[in-house]
Amino acid sequence: MKYHIEKQKTGISIRIEGLAGEEKALLDAVRLCRQSAWACPSGECLNIETIEAGSVEGSVLLTLTPRAGVQLNLSAIEECLSYTLHQAVKA
Repeated sequence: MKYHIEKQKTGISIRIEGLAGEEKALLDAVRLCRQSAWACPSGECLNIETIEAGSVEGSVLLTLTPRAGVQLNLSAIEECLSYTLHQAVKA
């Protein structure tokens, strides 16, 4: 499984490839992370206001929008995503 993270004007977009049936587990893990500071090591998910999710050509697409007055830290989101992907796939 591989992913690509890109900073956008209004947030961060993520494309994750190679999940093969694990899409729901990943989305559930990201949502859990967003609700609890203990769900991942970076805690950056607490700064996410909205998560838009979709899929195309076997990939999951996520668009993360930060809470008002906050900018998302790309490296912290990458740390969180790495941890979350591992948790989602092993579950």
